[in-house]
Amino acid sequence: MNRTPSSARQAAFLATILALASAGVLRAQQTAQESSGGLRLIDTSVNVIVAGGASSEDNHVLEELQGGGHDPKRNGFTLQQAEVSFSGVIDPYFRGEAHIVFTEDDVELEEAFVTSTALPSGLELKAGYFLTEFGRINPTHPHTWHWMDQPIVASRLLGEDGLRAPGVRLAWLLPTRWYSQLYFGIQNADSETAISFLGEGHHHGEEDHGHAHGDEEEEHEDEHEEEDEHGHEMEGETTIAGRPRVERELKNLDEYLYLVRWENSADLTEQSTVLFGLSGLYGPNDASENGETYVYGADLTLKWRPENNKRGYPFVIWQSEIMKRDFKAGAVSIPHDEHFHDFASETIKDWGFYSQLVWGFAPRWETGLRVEYVTGNDAGVEERDHDPARSDRVRISPMLAYRPSEFTRVRVQYNYDDADFLDDKVHTVWAGLELLFGKHPAHKF
Repeated sequence: MNRTPSSARQAAFLATILALASAGVLRAQQTAQESSGGLRLIDTSVNVIVAGGASSEDNHVLEELQGGGHDPKRNGFTLQQAEVSFSGVIDPYFRGEAHIVFTEDDVELEEAFVTSTALPSGLELKAGYFLTEFGRINPTHPHTWHWMDQPIVASRLLGEDGLRAPGVRLAWLLPTRWYSQLYFGIQNADSETAISFLGEGHHHGEEDHGHAHGDEEEEHEDEHEEEDEHGHEMEGETTIAGRPRVERELKNLDEYLYLVRWENSADLTEQSTVLFGLSGLYGPNDASENGETYVYGADLTLKWRPENNKRGYPFVIWQSEIMKRDFKAGAVSIPHDEHFHDFASETIKDWGFYSQLVWGFAPRWETGLRVEYVTGNDAGVEERDHDPARSDRVRISPMLAYRPSEFTRVRVQYNYDDADFLDDKVHTVWAGLELLFGKHPAHKF
């Protein structure tokens, strides 16, 4: 979503007021705790991530390669984000969280939701505005990642800021001998980040650098709005693979995005744990009146830590995730000048994976290697080899991290990018610093 300078200032002002109000409540609660032993109900934190980098390519190419909304994506320095978080107990039945993110030119609400704490039979309800719990990487925030940028397949299929929307989610902890949980979610399919569904994509800043064919897109967007033979208004915009975006009417349950996830965890030995999950999404898209999208995912994580570890070190974490999207577009006729352009019914398919290995080899020191690959079929209007959002890509990223304390982290990362939409291989080095002020909400294991 592009913000005008005034709206950005208003959002920044609102976020600042919320932060100051929260700090005041926190101080009052701390005073009450010191005087009467009362509980502190609100935790407040600020997480700041900054990066510096140098690449064999210019900033325009880096913006194409770095698809995540909070990725470093320029030669020189980048404020990846400054996240203000609030969390705490609301009453005996609910907990609440809110996360507001500042970037160099934008302010956005990352999440704001409540979760139940007292439902019976292993049930938990979440409601509000939250990241969809698809796979391992999408529900997490950048400061929890081992690498400094978002995996390519996640940016491509789930959006630059991760798939998130208003809605509700019900989780059921199954009565098994191992940890096993089912998730059922329903959220708005037209959230701006739902790029595989009805969303138009969230772009930080005032310019959209998401496509190499930007001049062509601007020409399409400048076209006057018309109506096709069925009376549907045409906006002159495009969606996945250059298919025209169709204004469609949605009714009742057709308007929503549906999630199903099943995740499991078990101890293989006293020193090792395995986590496995399957995820599925279904919702409408706006490539045709009956367009629909399916996204599938599977993830596997193995963790090892010896019993005689020293402050959690050494450890090994291997995490892999694969995703596939079937973007089904029906036949449409689009008015152009005095003629109609006909688009056939087709299914645009994209898939990819990342696999990463992290080794905590000494107290406070970690190193790792991540390998990524994305590809797709040749459906759609645009030639896939020249489309940064769909062309074949390979990325290899070694990294080294040092944690001076639990509140700071320093990282160095190298990216080797081989992308079909570019003539040359790209070599980039990133260095980053992360700082945490206050107490951040606990993250899921």
